[in-house]
Amino acid sequence: MLAIAGWSLTACDESHDDWTQPTVYSQEGEVIIDGFSATPQTTGTLAAPIDLGTMTDGSSIKLFDFKQGSLPEGVTLENIRLEAKPADQPTAEAAKVAASTEGEVTKEELAKLVYTFYGKKATVRTFEAALYANAVKGSEAQLITLGDPFKLYLKPEKLEDPYYYVYGRSTATSTDDAYKFVMTPVEDNDMAYTYTTMYTGVGGDLLIWNISYWTNDRANKDFSKVYAQGTPDSDKTSGTVVQGPEEGKNTPTYFNAPQKNKFFTFTIDLERLTYSWTLLENQPSYTNISLIGVNGNWNDGDDIDLAAVDRSKHNWYLRYTFAADTQLKFRANHAWDTNWGFGNDADGEWNASNDWAKICAKGAKNIAITAGTYDIYFCDITGAAHFVPVE
Repeated sequence: MLAIAGWSLTACDESHDDWTQPTVYSQEGEVIIDGFSATPQTTGTLAAPIDLGTMTDGSSIKLFDFKQGSLPEGVTLENIRLEAKPADQPTAEAAKVAASTEGEVTKEELAKLVYTFYGKKATVRTFEAALYANAVKGSEAQLITLGDPFKLYLKPEKLEDPYYYVYGRSTATSTDDAYKFVMTPVEDNDMAYTYTTMYTGVGGDLLIWNISYWTNDRANKDFSKVYAQGTPDSDKTSGTVVQGPEEGKNTPTYFNAPQKNKFFTFTIDLERLTYSWTLLENQPSYTNISLIGVNGNWNDGDDIDLAAVDRSKHNWYLRYTFAADTQLKFRANHAWDTNWGFGNDADGEWNASNDWAKICAKGAKNIAITAGTYDIYFCDITGAAHFVPVE
């Protein structure tokens, strides 16, 4: 029978998560027990990045070989886990990643590790990791070291789709119409998005969601895929982002504008998991925003109107089927005084069928559209235009 050196224990609840529970005694330093070890597969699985996009949901991958020795009577080995933190964040607190006695870790645990420190860009992340367990006797536990530290390389799976939407008081619409409020991707940052309008500044301005949430999870009140405010009211103009409700809550914390009834551009960065608000001056308003030029019809009276969808009537939407390839522009109030296009060199520089979102400029060239059905979005404050194909 083996003895455990320095057996002086910390209090532990029934789950034995002693690292998160209040302790009766100070945490003991980690110890090593003869006969127990975990050898990372540094020449196999861990030698190259683990691509989470190639793993199926619920599957596991073997990261280490575990050797289990003998324990004194009444003592069990529990909470076998990795403790890992980013190699480029040496002062960060390590996150816990559950593992099995077979040395396996699930895709979901590895994904959670990445998202604890980074956003969802499909970039390889390097972690410094070590293997631990708890020797548990009754309500007491001792931290046990299982092996030498090692590096873990993880690549998150690519986002399912590039379309993110806002929902809340700022849109003032029913849930059935929530797809009418698409965000604009930030140029040169495929993980950042914006939405510009007049915000209420009162509880519940917006949450961020994607199609998979709205079609699959909303009916079950599953908010795990919704992006929300991470630290409420810590800074009215910027802060952190979390996915899903905070621990202990059933619903997420909405983002709220710093001032009431003012124009803001809201920006969320899913790479850095941050958000910010940019205040804008008062904006001109228009009675109509329309498409002109469809099927070669450029005359007054040929306008195809979009519908104003947000409470301040600066974001517009239309689902439309183009029977043939065409060119068009956006214009305000059915007149040429204010019109928007894209490009300065030649008509058709932006083929919206291949590149779904751009910032249009007043008086610029025509936009080329390939035949098909699209959800069309336009913001008359920023000139952001979207042609999202409808399958």
